[in-house]
Amino acid sequence: MHDTGDDAVARAVPELDDVLKIKGVGTAFLIRNDGSVVTMAGDPEPDIGGLSASSLRLVFESGMIANRIRDGPLSQIFLEFENRVLMIQEVDQDGVIAVIARPDANIGRISYHMKKQGQRPVPAG
Repeated sequence: MHDTGDDAVARAVPELDDVLKIKGVGTAFLIRNDGSVVTMAGDPEPDIGGLSASSLRLVFESGMIANRIRDGPLSQIFLEFENRVLMIQEVDQDGVIAVIARPDANIGRISYHMKKQGQRPVPAG
């Protein structure tokens, strides 16, 4: 992710409701590359601030790994835990969308909706 330094430009805020409609999804949130949570929907997690900072670090480090294996840009990060999964998708150069779901959630549908958010046009400001 790159900081464009252009904070005055209006940016599209992804619609998180589509992702939340998927059975098993608990929380979805958009994080700017400065670590701030732009919007959040669903059940609040205990430490969204810490999770947003950790997610950004994970995106940065994973991007470095993707560059080293020379297999194209990073597409999505998927972490599976015993009782939850965390999926992170870059939305644009200034943010990522993260989704926390149960392991039995339809990961393919979640991924589809997350990628769709990255394809939405940003209105001119």
